[in-house]
Amino acid sequence: MRIPAVLLITIFGFSLLSCSSGNSSTEGHSVTNLKAVKISKLLEPSAGLSIPLGEEIRVVLTLPDTVAVDSIHVYLGGKLLRTMEGSSVKMNQGSLDFLVPTEGERVGKSGLRLRLYFSGGKSENQSVQLTFLSDIVPEAYSYTVVKEYPHDVAAYTQGLEYVDGVLYEGTGNYGTSSLRRVDLENGEVTKIRDNDQSLFAEGITVLGERIYQITYKSQVGFVYDKSSFEEIQKVYYQNREGWGLTNNGKELIMSDGTNIIYFLDPEMFTVNRQIEVYHNTGPANSLNELEYIEGKIWANRYFTDEIVIIDPETGKVEGRINLKGILKATDRSPTTDVLNGIAWDSEGERLFVTGKLWPKLFEIRVRPLG
Repeated sequence: MRIPAVLLITIFGFSLLSCSSGNSSTEGHSVTNLKAVKISKLLEPSAGLSIPLGEEIRVVLTLPDTVAVDSIHVYLGGKLLRTMEGSSVKMNQGSLDFLVPTEGERVGKSGLRLRLYFSGGKSENQSVQLTFLSDIVPEAYSYTVVKEYPHDVAAYTQGLEYVDGVLYEGTGNYGTSSLRRVDLENGEVTKIRDNDQSLFAEGITVLGERIYQITYKSQVGFVYDKSSFEEIQKVYYQNREGWGLTNNGKELIMSDGTNIIYFLDPEMFTVNRQIEVYHNTGPANSLNELEYIEGKIWANRYFTDEIVIIDPETGKVEGRINLKGILKATDRSPTTDVLNGIAWDSEGERLFVTGKLWPKLFEIRVRPLG
């Protein structure tokens, strides 16, 4: 028998409604049953806690009196730090209270995770994000000007290097970006390679017979012959922005305007590793132009008169140099921009600094404050 189409639709619709109604009740129960209700409650540490390395983290958990804990696995920074079980899991009026050491951890963001195993086979996680501050107070430095040199007031300085008696400078801004060889004594540009006007060039560094240059937001870097300035290679990288650049003889070292420093493969520009930079009270943000000096990274901090000295292994700030007032008010104009540019003469042990659109470059000697 052939059933009329209208009747078929009616029967089919009724069936769907019946199934939907039945499933709605079942699904509602399923959601309720699957909802995670934790047995424990983490009272300490609070989310976002900042703590100096070396200090212990106090952990406080509350649990119902009816629950017995067989063991707790404590993870810090993703690594299993310790396992507490048996008599080491001591309850006191419905709570657990213990300390977690932080020696050997790195500065920066980390995570504390607790894996609790209960009698009867159940288990659950408690986790919280933490920030580890440096456990050392940076030494404070001032400066003495040894000598002043003329500097191209039109140079928007992004990178500065002194190698084998030659001063190299990278300049930025759209339409005025360049790589330069500069006569230190008179400030004259003896060789220049202009970048494409679509590029905002940033830091430079000299490694062997090559000069490396990065760009602000284009995610492209250039490799040049040190002598001729001819382009050898164009490399694309993943960092969102390029700011400062230096090297440790094996790797390129790059900043991106945050408190993170990246160590790059000089052939592929891929990131080998990275560090977060912190002093004892917080992150050293706005890291800009970089220089590698006797095993340490020196960095300008954008919009400040400060240079920080960083341990490249730990990310800890070991020194802070205040260069306030180095460019006198009489040498400034409405276009004068911020301090930026550090160069180290390793043979003569001379330190040079300048700024964006500054008329002078300074040789300075750093001295402890006070």
